[in-house]
Amino acid sequence: MLHYSMSTSEFKSIVERYLKGEASAVDQAMIEAWLAATEDNPVDLTADELSEIRVDMLQHLRIQNGYTLAEEKPVGTTAYPEIRERRLLSWLQRIAAVLVVAISVGALFYWGRTFTRTRPPVAAVSTPAPVTIYRMRVVATDAVRRVTLPDSSIVMLNRASSLYYTIPFDHAAREIYMERGEAFFQVKQLAVHPFIVHAAKTRTTVLGTSFNIRISDNVKSIRVVVKTGKVQVATGLSIADSTRQLKPEQGVEINTVHNSIRTFFQPANSITSWYDGVLEFQQNTMKEVAEALENRYQVRIRLGSPATQQCRVSGNFTRSHTITEVLDAICLVHRLSYKKKNNEFFIY
Repeated sequence: MLHYSMSTSEFKSIVERYLKGEASAVDQAMIEAWLAATEDNPVDLTADELSEIRVDMLQHLRIQNGYTLAEEKPVGTTAYPEIRERRLLSWLQRIAAVLVVAISVGALFYWGRTFTRTRPPVAAVSTPAPVTIYRMRVVATDAVRRVTLPDSSIVMLNRASSLYYTIPFDHAAREIYMERGEAFFQVKQLAVHPFIVHAAKTRTTVLGTSFNIRISDNVKSIRVVVKTGKVQVATGLSIADSTRQLKPEQGVEINTVHNSIRTFFQPANSITSWYDGVLEFQQNTMKEVAEALENRYQVRIRLGSPATQQCRVSGNFTRSHTITEVLDAICLVHRLSYKKKNNEFFIY
């Protein structure tokens, strides 16, 4: 609590602003604190000064209510009956007296206190009818499925994949929930409605771009790679720096078992190879080729040494080529070998 004293001119200036409705938040707080004061802490004013303030406040209050100083009648109107003038004058005098008494009792300035004003009741607003929410589930079984979302965004859903979204779809955020498999998204740009894809614990947010998401069969890993634009991936892992910003041809793999993140590069023309049918390599590193083959054939490829990772590969492969045919051709050119165990290939 801070005890505060002021001169007559300072106080009159604050009261004038308060009566005119021009007081600052601090001025209003001070006036209201004075009115609410209950402790003795007199303002340093003489009886004559208090009387002068009382008269001055009375004049301001009368003017504020449309009365001139010379006559007790509303400005620009005919005179009211004398009894009404006297009642109004008495009412104004009581207000001024209350203010002066409150000021003479104490000048307490409260820091950090919230003052509330009584507001007129707000007219009741009719509650809008509840909106029915529907869940739209999309499943691709034996073939790639093309899905057009309500906002005109396009989703290419790979075999053995499924997702769902809610109708209406035009909420503050457009949200998709991937359940399993793989999908490529071409998102229509709507700045005020971000596009969000939930896949396991991850959350990928975009405004307008194209990107691919794949969930492994056992949900041990989630891969996100960007073809155009930029996305933000919240991995959901309990580690520092668990969010990633991805630009074109950048990807991230989230391992939910080891609680780890791996970033990688993937050529743009290979990101959609699983549905458009063509793999094209032009002096790409073996590491980049391995990423593309993993995406295309849903396998895991490991490279034996740093030198193997940096081998440059060129060539075109269509959907008719099997993974073993592609690896046979690459290994023949670069004099490499590979071994297969279950769904994993080791190149050395």
